[in-house]
Amino acid sequence: MTLHYTVGPDDVNRTLFSVLRYRLNISAGQIKRLKFQTCMLVNGSPVHTDYRVSLDDIIELPLPEEHASFPAEPGDLKVLYEDDALIALHKPAGIIMHPSATRNKGTLANQLLAYLGSGTVHPVNRLDRDTTGVTVFAKNSYVKSILTETLRRAEIQKTYLAPVFGRLSGVSGVIDLPIDRVSPNSLWRTVREDGQPSRTAYELLSEHHEWALYAFHPLTGRTHQIRLHCLASGAPILGDPVYQTKESALFSDSLGLTVQQLCCVEMTFPHPMTGKSLSILTRPEFYDYLGIQ
Repeated sequence: MTLHYTVGPDDVNRTLFSVLRYRLNISAGQIKRLKFQTCMLVNGSPVHTDYRVSLDDIIELPLPEEHASFPAEPGDLKVLYEDDALIALHKPAGIIMHPSATRNKGTLANQLLAYLGSGTVHPVNRLDRDTTGVTVFAKNSYVKSILTETLRRAEIQKTYLAPVFGRLSGVSGVIDLPIDRVSPNSLWRTVREDGQPSRTAYELLSEHHEWALYAFHPLTGRTHQIRLHCLASGAPILGDPVYQTKESALFSDSLGLTVQQLCCVEMTFPHPMTGKSLSILTRPEFYDYLGIQ
């Protein structure tokens, strides 16, 4: 991948370093590494980072190919969107996102690496093992850094759908309950007064006899946030094996649901290279076996 930038009036007489840092949003550390990894070009000629640019100069910066630290593995991927910068997939239930220090195989990233054939991938958003839906991977660390900053500025909007047992309060609202770990080393979370601020907006989409379908918009990004907020509000997500009540578990069992029926159906964010709004959508699997049109 090669970055391109045409110098405008506001950039005249800036150093190349300044343009790379503040126009292309490359960190100082990345620029330092790139100086030794690639050739920085202005109008086709190699230059140093102290070069002062002129109006209409064309800057080209080939990004070096990155190599994954984990193996490629074949898999059946559902690609929702792809370009030179990123790729979006529909993540199924039962698979984790990316290798860790203790697990190097059997993840979505391993399968994606096989699909791409070379390079590496960097997850932008993460979904629980059994949560499904839109997930985005950056194809290099530069794109990853831009999308990480976009996420930090809360410019990535996500919409989840889930059927819940019972009802939440009203046709729409915001669940505002702090979340923390059950214990310091626990994987599970609980609502606790001294926890981290956590807010989830919701809206009712359809009502059925024992259950209802809601759209959720996480306003913060805590682990298990939607699942826990639903349980704490008296309407656990169908199939959830952890954040459940006795009644929701029995009803989920009667439908054959053994994992949480939570799907990220849409992600909207500014494209890291163009700045234009990009929306990626998918359809939940539970629409089929719950008879939702």
